[in-house]
Amino acid sequence: MLCSRPATGHTPAELAGQLQVSRAAISGALQHLKLMGLSENVPNPGERAGRYRARPGAWAALTEQGNRKLQTLHGLADEGLQTLPEGADPTALEEMRDFYALWLELFPVMLREWQERRP
Repeated sequence: MLCSRPATGHTPAELAGQLQVSRAAISGALQHLKLMGLSENVPNPGERAGRYRARPGAWAALTEQGNRKLQTLHGLADEGLQTLPEGADPTALEEMRDFYALWLELFPVMLREWQERRP
């Protein structure tokens, strides 16, 4: 698939053949993966067909982007708890706040560990 030949990448035709899907499906999927930052074009001088590969480090970068959204959710839970009407049940917001607090505490540790294990 996208990462079996990281130096040269794959053409859409090669991917379509390997995955047994249409080239149109591959084209749409590659555009989506590119927008997400998971794939990239690989220049191959002298060849007309574009080549694509999985972008190195893409998973950690994508997760870091998602982590920023989780920081927002944590903040919303905190805000919600501060503005909760008297007598309202805070359980769901407390669970949300505590879950994201733990995630935000552990994610940097996991990311450092991941980076240390990579060659």
